[in-house]
Parts: sequence; structure tokens; C-alpha cells
Amino acid sequence: MPVSDERLEAQPLLPDPHHGHDPSYDSEGPLPDIDDGFSSSSKGHLLHVGMFSRFQARKPSTIILLLAVMMFAITTSGMLIMIPLFRLMEDALCHVYYQKDPSEPIDERLCKVDGVQSELAYLGGWGAMLGSLVGMVAALPYGVLADRIGRKPTFVLSYCGIILSFSWGPALLFFAKAPNLWLIIIGCLFLLIGGGIPVAMNSLNAMAADVSTEGDKSTGFLYLSFGAVSGGLVGPVVSGILMETVGAWIPIVIVFAITPFIFALLVFIPETLPVKLKTPSDVVEEQSLLLVSIQKTKETAEELKVSFALLKNRNVLLAMVNFFIQPALFTAYASTLAQYVSKYFGWTLAQTSYRLSPPLGLLHLVILLSLPRISSALTSPSGRFRLTTFSKDLLLTKISLLFLISGALMEGFSQEIVLFLVGLTVGTFGSANGPMCRAVTTAYVEPHHTSRLYALISMLETSGAVIGGPVLAWLFNVGLSKGGIWKGLPWFYVSGLVSIAFVAMLFVQRPRDKEPPPGEEEGSGDFGYQSAEEQS
Repeated sequence: MPVSDERLEAQPLLPDPHHGHDPSYDSEGPLPDIDDGFSSSSKGHLLHVGMFSRFQARKPSTIILLLAVMMFAITTSGMLIMIPLFRLMEDALCHVYYQKDPSEPIDERLCKVDGVQSELAYLGGWGAMLGSLVGMVAALPYGVLADRIGRKPTFVLSYCGIILSFSWGPALLFFAKAPNLWLIIIGCLFLLIGGGIPVAMNSLNAMAADVSTEGDKSTGFLYLSFGAVSGGLVGPVVSGILMETVGAWIPIVIVFAITPFIFALLVFIPETLPVKLKTPSDVVEEQSLLLVSIQKTKETAEELKVSFALLKNRNVLLAMVNFFIQPALFTAYASTLAQYVSKYFGWTLAQTSYRLSPPLGLLHLVILLSLPRISSALTSPSGRFRLTTFSKDLLLTKISLLFLISGALMEGFSQEIVLFLVGLTVGTFGSANGPMCRAVTTAYVEPHHTSRLYALISMLETSGAVIGGPVLAWLFNVGLSKGGIWKGLPWFYVSGLVSIAFVAMLFVQRPRDKEPPPGEEEGSGDFGYQSAEEQS
């Protein structure tokens, strides 16, 4: 189901297809070893410095495996905290609604009244929007920073901000006797430290890209995606079981216990950003603080100019529609899904967590593992289709969007849980839309602009928050008041958004070769696209 990328992504109740933020899945086999797939250029620029350098991985395959484990740990921690915190907020609102002391327990079933659910929906919707807007402001500057100072320091900074943001809500609920729950969304401001989930995930993806050749990048991203989806499967199951057995606070405590493990893993990963050796003239210039200040200002302006110049390509703009709707999809299949099933089908929030995630998560993993074989069949020179890599990615993106549209429509029309689950299953077959669309977009960008592209995608994803949380909260409340078919408004809205993205992808054309053919003017083929006649 949609989320994506690639935020926790990071991750809705169902595994996020876009949030791992993995560009494509065209690999035909396991990740190659350092000596049989990765270029010497990708091996030569790793920085093994500091007291832990002797323990740092040297092989790109080992580095990517460690990155996949980190992706798993981050996603698991995000999923562990999401539903328990949502339940604690519901319980706090329930005590206010019934005017009972916070120490007096209230059965969760009594909290499903419209008065509680309406305010909870708005609280979640506006919180998601504020978090996304904060991420939008921070994504591009920190994306540029990752290309300047390195991937590891940028990741450390972003994850510190994430932990502070995660801490704010539980701390407010634990220490304040009667907290104003609207203060919880202030915790999103901590994401200004490091840029939050999008920057953290993009940093991990950039590390994988740094140590991979062009042909092997998709395999590396598949490993990272596998880690993210596995975390999206394990997290909700563990969270739901713990919520039903020992309460909602224990999963939150486990999240903070995982944090040292994530930082410990980072010790074994070298800095992957290519090193630019300084010339004597560079050293002389850096001796002047004034010159450095002026130069850095100019460089930042140029970086921003280069980043936004990527949007001049019409095909990139069309593909960006898919990323713009991701906040709405993420919110729909995270908080809205849990609240919707709990309200209308009588499940507790814990049950929505561990009943939905295992079957749909396993299906998502099967889809991910099947993509390399499907890609091989579509691109094989001796096969029936014989598509190019780009044509294959574009085709799979369109098919994924059609699955999402069909699934959302079934969810909207369902009045029983069985049909709703069928819709979720159908939609899961479209869960690769984000990664495949990212692969399509990356085809128009030179490798040294990849981090800037990812930062722009993150900015666009987060700017789409205005059509996400608040709108879904309003539609959910309209359904509460009118009942009947109106209950499905959030899913009809999702179907409409995905339909717009599908139409946009119909007009995307394949790029020309980035190296201009002999006889053409230099640069005429860069970031271009074929005409309809050339494609036929």
C-alpha cells in the first residue's frame, strides 16, 4: 500500500512502497562482491579514518548489507512508536470527553464515539501536515549538505532530530497530568535538526549509490528496500502484541533502546562521499575567513540553482506528480487506515496493527522479490517483450498505479471488512509505484546530481502535505456525520489522486542517451527526451 518513500517513509501501517526510496528493481541476481561487479572508482574513494577505521567495512556488498540492517532498525522503531502513540492520544482525548481522571482506565471501545474520533482525526491530520512542511523546508539544504560534508555526519544529525521528535509526544503524555494534545505536534519542529526521516533515508540511499556501479545500483536499493519492508512487517506485529499484553508504553521504550544499536552500526560504515583533493591554491584561499564565507554563500546559491534546474525537464515534472501525492497516500494508509478500521469494523488499534501487517507485509515482500525476475523477463533480449530498462520501469510504474486505483475504489465501496481487505490486497500489488517512479526520474539526472534530485523529491513529497492530512481528516469527519457510502470518502479521494498521477505518467517520454551521438552538438542529448515518432 502507498506510503513511500522511501519518511517512515517512513512507514505506514502497511509496508511503505515508496518510502525506503529505492530507485528501481532491475537486478537479475544477488548483490555482487567487490571484485565482480563494482567499479574501481566506487572502491577507491571510501574514507577509512578515525579510531574505528580498522573495523569499517571495505567491500561494497558488506556496506550495503549494513545499510539494509540500519534501514530495518529505523523502520522497525518507527512502526513500534506510531500506533502506540496514536492509542495514547486517543486515550487522552477519551478521558477529556468523559471527564474522567487520567489515572482511571477507560475501555478502548468507549473511545470510538464520534466526538473522540473526530478530534483525533484532525489532530493526526494537522500533525502530519506540519511534520511534512518542516521536512520540506529542511530537505534541500541538508541534501546539499550531504553532498558537501559527507553522508555519515548528515545522517547522524538527521537521526538526532528524529529521536528528539519521537521523544516529545511520549514525554508530554507521561509528565503532564492533563496535557493539551495539540502541543504534541510541536515536536515536529525538532525535525529542523537534520531534516528528519527524508534526509536520513536519502543519506542511506546515497551511501548505497556511492559504492555501486550504474548497473548494480538497483540491486543495492533492493537490499535497502528489503530491510525497510521487513521492518514495516516486524514493527507492527511486535507493537500490536505488546500493546495487547503489556500496554502501549513498552513499545515506545523499546524504540529508544534500539537507538544506540543504530549509531553502533554506523561506526562500521566508512564515509562514502567521493573525496576531492585540495590544491595548494585551495588551501591558500581557505586561510581567509572572509573569502571562505563569500565562497560558501556563492556555492550554496549555485547548488540551489542547479537543484531547481533539474525541474526544467518536462518529464521530471510529470513524474514528480507521483511524489507530490505521496503524503496523502502515507497518511491514508497509516493513521487514517488504523482509525477507519478501528471505528467502522470494530477492531482495536492493536488488532489493526498485528492482523493487517503480516499477510499484506509478506505479500509486499513477495512482490519485491519477484521484481528482479519480472524485470529480467521484460528486458531479456531473447524474450518476448525486449524492453529497455527505462521502458520497463515506466511500464511497471503505470501498472502499479492502476492497482492502487482499483484497490482504493474497492476500499471506498466496502461496507464489510472482507471486501475492504480484498481492496488492501489489490492495492498492495501497486506498492512498488514509488521506487519504480524514482527509477524513471533518476534516468534524466547525471549521477553527481542524484542527491539533489532526492532532496527535490523529498521537498515535493512533503509539500504535498497540504493535500494530505487535513483533507483526509475532513473527509473522514464528513463520513462520520453522513454515514453510508460517504464513509468511503477518504479512499475515493486516494483513488482520484492516484488517477491524476497515472495520467501524468502517460505523457512521460524516455530520455535520450546522456552522451550525444557523433555529429550532434555537445549537450544536445543531455536530459532530453524522445519524440513520439522516435519512440515508435
